[in-house]
Amino acid sequence: MKKYILSSALLSCCLIFSACQTAEMNLARAKSYTDAGNHVAALPFYRSAAKAGSAEAQLALGKCYDFGRGVTADPAEAVRWYSRAAESGNADAQDNLATCYAEGYGVPKDLSRAFFWYKRAAEQGNAYALNNLGLCYRNGEGVAPDHITASQCFEQAALKGNANGQYNLGRSYYHGLGVPVDMEKARLWVSRAAAQGHQNAAAFMEDNNWK
Repeated sequence: MKKYILSSALLSCCLIFSACQTAEMNLARAKSYTDAGNHVAALPFYRSAAKAGSAEAQLALGKCYDFGRGVTADPAEAVRWYSRAAESGNADAQDNLATCYAEGYGVPKDLSRAFFWYKRAAEQGNAYALNNLGLCYRNGEGVAPDHITASQCFEQAALKGNANGQYNLGRSYYHGLGVPVDMEKARLWVSRAAAQGHQNAAAFMEDNNWK
Protein backbone atom coordinates (compact mmCIF):
# COMPACT_ATOMS: atom_id res chain seq x y z
CA MET A 1 0.00 0.00 0.00
CA LYS A 2 2.81 2.44 0.95
CA LYS A 3 4.62 1.66 -2.31
CA TYR A 4 1.40 2.36 -4.23
CA ILE A 5 0.89 5.71 -2.46
CA LEU A 6 4.49 6.75 -3.13
CA SER A 7 4.17 5.75 -6.77
CA SER A 8 0.97 7.77 -7.15
CA ALA A 9 2.55 10.81 -5.51
CA LEU A 10 5.60 10.52 -7.75
CA LEU A 11 3.41 10.24 -10.83
CA SER A 12 1.46 13.33 -9.81
CA CYS A 13 4.68 15.30 -9.35
CA CYS A 14 5.93 14.19 -12.74
CA LEU A 15 2.68 15.21 -14.41
CA ILE A 16 2.75 18.63 -12.76
CA PHE A 17 6.38 19.14 -13.74
CA SER A 18 5.60 18.10 -17.30
CA ALA A 19 2.64 20.49 -17.48
CA CYS A 20 4.82 23.36 -16.23
CA GLN A 21 7.46 22.56 -18.82
CA THR A 22 4.84 22.49 -21.56
CA ALA A 23 3.42 25.84 -20.43
CA GLU A 24 6.90 27.39 -20.44
CA MET A 25 7.57 26.01 -23.92
CA ASN A 26 4.26 27.35 -25.24
CA LEU A 27 4.95 30.73 -23.67
CA ALA A 28 8.41 30.84 -25.23
CA ARG A 29 6.98 30.02 -28.67
CA ALA A 30 4.28 32.65 -28.26
CA LYS A 31 6.90 35.26 -27.39
CA SER A 32 9.00 34.37 -30.41
CA TYR A 33 5.99 34.84 -32.70
CA THR A 34 5.11 38.11 -30.95
CA ASP A 35 8.66 39.39 -31.38
CA ALA A 36 8.37 38.59 -35.07
CA GLY A 37 5.11 40.53 -35.25
CA ASN A 38 2.99 37.43 -35.92
CA HIS A 39 0.27 37.87 -33.31
CA VAL A 40 -2.09 35.41 -34.98
CA ALA A 41 0.45 32.58 -34.66
CA ALA A 42 1.27 33.59 -31.08
CA LEU A 43 -2.32 33.48 -29.87
CA PRO A 44 -2.90 29.69 -29.55
CA PHE A 45 0.37 29.26 -27.66
CA TYR A 46 -0.49 32.06 -25.25
CA ARG A 47 -3.89 30.45 -24.78
CA SER A 48 -2.43 27.01 -24.04
CA ALA A 49 0.07 28.41 -21.55
CA ALA A 50 -2.61 30.58 -19.96
CA LYS A 51 -4.98 27.64 -19.50
CA ALA A 52 -2.11 25.73 -17.90
CA GLY A 53 -1.85 28.45 -15.26
CA SER A 54 0.95 30.72 -16.47
CA ALA A 55 0.19 34.18 -15.09
CA GLU A 56 2.54 35.76 -17.62
CA ALA A 57 0.65 34.07 -20.46
CA GLN A 58 -2.69 35.07 -18.94
CA LEU A 59 -1.53 38.69 -18.90
CA ALA A 60 -0.34 38.43 -22.51
CA LEU A 61 -3.58 36.83 -23.61
CA GLY A 62 -5.51 39.59 -21.86
CA LYS A 63 -3.50 42.15 -23.84
CA CYS A 64 -4.29 40.30 -27.08
CA TYR A 65 -8.01 40.69 -26.41
CA ASP A 66 -7.53 44.20 -25.04
CA PHE A 67 -5.69 45.59 -28.06
CA GLY A 68 -6.95 43.21 -30.75
CA ARG A 69 -3.62 41.50 -31.36
CA GLY A 70 -4.19 38.41 -33.46
CA VAL A 71 -7.86 38.36 -32.50
CA THR A 72 -10.87 40.67 -32.53
CA ALA A 73 -10.74 42.98 -29.53
CA ASP A 74 -12.99 41.73 -26.74
CA PRO A 75 -12.96 43.83 -23.55
CA ALA A 76 -14.84 41.23 -21.47
CA GLU A 77 -12.40 38.50 -22.49
CA ALA A 78 -9.48 40.81 -21.73
CA VAL A 79 -10.85 41.37 -18.23
CA ARG A 80 -11.32 37.61 -17.75
CA TRP A 81 -7.65 36.90 -18.42
CA TYR A 82 -6.39 39.96 -16.56
CA SER A 83 -8.42 38.76 -13.58
CA ARG A 84 -6.87 35.30 -13.62
CA ALA A 85 -3.36 36.73 -13.82
CA ALA A 86 -4.15 39.33 -11.16
CA GLU A 87 -5.44 36.68 -8.78
CA SER A 88 -2.15 34.84 -9.31
CA GLY A 89 -0.29 37.94 -8.15
CA ASN A 90 0.90 39.42 -11.45
CA ALA A 91 1.36 43.15 -10.74
CA ASP A 92 1.01 44.29 -14.37
CA ALA A 93 -2.26 42.39 -14.68
CA GLN A 94 -3.47 43.90 -11.41
CA ASP A 95 -2.76 47.40 -12.75
CA ASN A 96 -4.49 46.64 -16.06
CA LEU A 97 -7.50 45.11 -14.32
CA ALA A 98 -7.75 48.16 -12.06
CA THR A 99 -7.81 50.42 -15.12
CA CYS A 100 -10.61 48.32 -16.61
CA TYR A 101 -12.66 48.87 -13.46
CA ALA A 102 -11.76 52.56 -13.38
CA GLU A 103 -12.92 53.08 -16.97
CA GLY A 104 -15.76 50.57 -17.09
CA TYR A 105 -13.97 48.69 -19.85
CA GLY A 106 -15.24 45.13 -20.25
CA VAL A 107 -16.71 45.29 -16.77
CA PRO A 108 -19.09 47.65 -14.92
CA LYS A 109 -17.29 50.75 -13.67
CA ASP A 110 -16.29 50.27 -10.04
CA LEU A 111 -13.86 52.77 -8.51
CA SER A 112 -13.61 50.80 -5.28
CA ARG A 113 -12.46 47.70 -7.16
CA ALA A 114 -10.09 49.84 -9.20
CA PHE A 115 -8.54 51.21 -6.02
CA PHE A 116 -8.26 47.70 -4.58
CA TRP A 117 -6.29 46.38 -7.55
CA TYR A 118 -4.14 49.49 -7.95
CA LYS A 119 -3.18 49.12 -4.31
CA ARG A 120 -2.35 45.43 -4.73
CA ALA A 121 -0.09 46.20 -7.68
CA ALA A 122 1.46 49.24 -5.97
CA GLU A 123 2.34 47.12 -2.96
CA GLN A 124 4.53 45.10 -5.32
CA GLY A 125 6.30 48.25 -6.48
CA ASN A 126 4.62 48.55 -9.87
CA ALA A 127 5.42 52.11 -11.03
CA TYR A 128 2.31 52.50 -13.17
CA ALA A 129 0.09 51.38 -10.31
CA LEU A 130 1.85 53.69 -7.86
CA ASN A 131 1.03 56.66 -10.07
CA ASN A 132 -2.54 55.46 -10.60
CA LEU A 133 -2.98 54.89 -6.89
CA GLY A 134 -1.79 58.45 -6.33
CA LEU A 135 -4.49 59.66 -8.70
CA CYS A 136 -7.09 57.72 -6.72
CA TYR A 137 -6.00 59.45 -3.52
CA ARG A 138 -5.72 62.86 -5.20
CA ASN A 139 -9.14 62.70 -6.85
CA GLY A 140 -10.94 60.73 -4.15
CA GLU A 141 -11.76 57.85 -6.48
CA GLY A 142 -12.57 54.67 -4.57
CA VAL A 143 -11.05 56.18 -1.42
CA ALA A 144 -11.26 59.40 0.60
CA PRO A 145 -9.14 62.25 -0.85
CA ASP A 146 -5.67 62.35 0.70
CA HIS A 147 -3.14 64.65 -0.95
CA ILE A 148 -0.32 63.62 1.35
CA THR A 149 -0.62 59.95 0.46
CA ALA A 150 -1.13 60.90 -3.18
CA SER A 151 2.14 62.83 -3.25
CA GLN A 152 3.93 59.90 -1.59
CA CYS A 153 2.63 57.56 -4.29
CA PHE A 154 3.68 59.97 -7.02
CA GLU A 155 7.14 60.22 -5.49
CA GLN A 156 7.60 56.46 -5.42
CA ALA A 157 6.51 56.22 -9.05
CA ALA A 158 8.73 59.16 -10.01
CA LEU A 159 11.78 57.62 -8.37
CA LYS A 160 11.19 54.50 -10.48
CA GLY A 161 11.35 56.66 -13.60
CA ASN A 162 7.63 56.78 -14.35
CA ALA A 163 6.98 59.93 -16.42
CA ASN A 164 3.38 60.33 -15.23
CA GLY A 165 4.53 60.04 -11.63
CA GLN A 166 7.24 62.63 -12.22
CA TYR A 167 4.76 65.04 -13.81
CA ASN A 168 2.19 64.58 -11.05
CA LEU A 169 4.83 64.97 -8.34
CA GLY A 170 6.05 68.16 -9.99
CA ARG A 171 2.52 69.55 -10.07
CA SER A 172 2.08 68.57 -6.41
CA TYR A 173 5.09 70.72 -5.52
CA TYR A 174 3.86 73.49 -7.80
CA HIS A 175 0.41 73.68 -6.19
CA GLY A 176 1.42 72.60 -2.68
CA LEU A 177 -0.79 69.49 -2.73
CA GLY A 178 0.34 67.15 0.05
CA VAL A 179 3.77 68.79 0.08
CA PRO A 180 5.02 72.35 0.69
CA VAL A 181 5.16 74.59 -2.38
CA ASP A 182 8.63 74.21 -3.87
CA MET A 183 9.20 75.62 -7.35
CA GLU A 184 12.68 74.13 -7.69
CA LYS A 185 11.39 70.62 -7.06
CA ALA A 186 8.37 71.29 -9.23
CA ARG A 187 10.61 72.28 -12.11
CA LEU A 188 12.98 69.36 -11.51
CA TRP A 189 10.30 66.68 -11.68
CA VAL A 190 8.29 68.23 -14.50
CA SER A 191 11.47 68.61 -16.55
CA ARG A 192 12.33 64.94 -15.99
CA ALA A 193 8.91 63.95 -17.27
CA ALA A 194 9.26 66.27 -20.26
CA ALA A 195 12.66 64.74 -21.04
CA GLN A 196 10.88 61.40 -21.47
CA GLY A 197 8.51 62.88 -24.02
CA HIS A 198 5.59 63.57 -21.66
CA GLN A 199 3.56 66.10 -23.67
CA ASN A 200 1.65 67.63 -20.75
CA ALA A 201 4.92 68.12 -18.89
CA ALA A 202 6.47 69.79 -21.92
CA ALA A 203 3.47 72.12 -22.21
CA PHE A 204 3.66 72.88 -18.47
CA MET A 205 7.35 73.77 -18.88
CA GLU A 206 6.51 76.10 -21.75
CA ASP A 207 3.61 77.76 -19.91
CA ASN A 208 5.94 78.57 -17.01
CA ASN A 209 8.84 79.63 -19.26
CA TRP A 210 10.98 76.83 -17.81
CA LYS A 211 13.85 75.65 -19.99
